[in-house]
Amino acid sequence: MPKRRNPFETSEPAPTVPPPSDIYESLRVASPGKRNRRWEKEHQSQKAVYRGIDPKLALKVKSIADDLDVPTGEVARVLIEFALRAYAEGDLDLNPRPNPYRMRMTLFPASDSSRSFDRPGRSSKRKQPEALWKFITTWRGFPPELKRGLAALASEDGLNVPIGELITALLRFGLKAHNYGLVSLEPVQKATRFTLTVGGGR
Repeated sequence: MPKRRNPFETSEPAPTVPPPSDIYESLRVASPGKRNRRWEKEHQSQKAVYRGIDPKLALKVKSIADDLDVPTGEVARVLIEFALRAYAEGDLDLNPRPNPYRMRMTLFPASDSSRSFDRPGRSSKRKQPEALWKFITTWRGFPPELKRGLAALASEDGLNVPIGELITALLRFGLKAHNYGLVSLEPVQKATRFTLTVGGGR
């Protein structure tokens, strides 16, 4: 009687199975490394980046925006526009003065040197505040015309001051007005798009 063939035996060699691929490699293939920055490019004109704004004021603006659940740039815009209207109507004085340390004028002159000589011990021990020009503030939702207006007012043909100082002065005035209830910040719910339901029943 002939010997029965084992069905599991094969004359061909077993195919080699490749080792499992690295999970991180599969994630890199599934999600390309480059982010889609189309939205950012389309809204680039509404992005405002300023150097030299007082960080304490910028944090207050962010705190108000968080409480109202609105973008920080919108709060900053309302406060700055309020201060600009007050400046145009003569209710806000922006008097630039010479700055001995820079070519441009300043809205925040240093204290008189005669006062600093009265207390040399205290002033030398006190830690010097960090220079404001090191702080960079970024807001979104700024109309291009507002950015152009701020740049023109801070330019040599305007007040001839650093734009960070100008925005700091405007924010300070706007925040003070907000504290007194002169600036109304009322959040409005954004309209959302409708969505379709499966079935279409009435």
